Amino acid sequence: MKLRSLAALPVVLALGLAASPALTQPNPAAHQHGHAQLQIAIDREQLELLLVSPAYNLTGFEHRPQTPEQQQAVEAIRDWLEQTAVVNTLDSLCTPVASQLNVGWDQKPEAEHDHRHDGTADHDSGHSDLEITQSLHCPGLSDTAKFKTNLMERFPALEQLEVQWAGPKGQGSARLSPENTSFHPGR
Repeated sequence: MKLRSLAALPVVLALGLAASPALTQPNPAAHQHGHAQLQIAIDREQLELLLVSPAYNLTGFEHRPQTPEQQQAVEAIRDWLEQTAVVNTLDSLCTPVASQLNVGWDQKPEAEHDHRHDGTADHDSGHSDLEITQSLHCPGLSDTAKFKTNLMERFPALEQLEVQWAGPKGQGSARLSPENTSFHPGR
């Protein structure tokens, strides 16, 4: 089986989810602490995921890491993603093939950070998002598979996850919470 690269993820998600009105409309509440969005493209035994979340939900802060503990928190997320599927079947069939963590504070050059009146940089101004992409291989995936996520267990500040998926059998969505961490795409 030929696996897609992460470079193909935006195209796959754009094609698969383009018909979804939620994705084509501006979302003024997109950066809301406790909330995140997960998009999934399903193709046979392959899942391509895009998770967008305020950095605070996953790290506890929204600025460039300033302490060794903060840097360690970011590295722990990267390590976790290499070993853990963001979503999995109830039988844990899925394994990460590739994953990437993009941090919002890397998008803004250091010189462009806001400055306080005392001349020091204000690294806490604004809101930074994290984007996680992940390719999963799920051997034996069936059309009746039910999926789960342990994101809210791993990251307790995450209170609500909006999931959208598209696959050969159609598209759909679900709203997950710490009490409800599974969904059935009904592919």
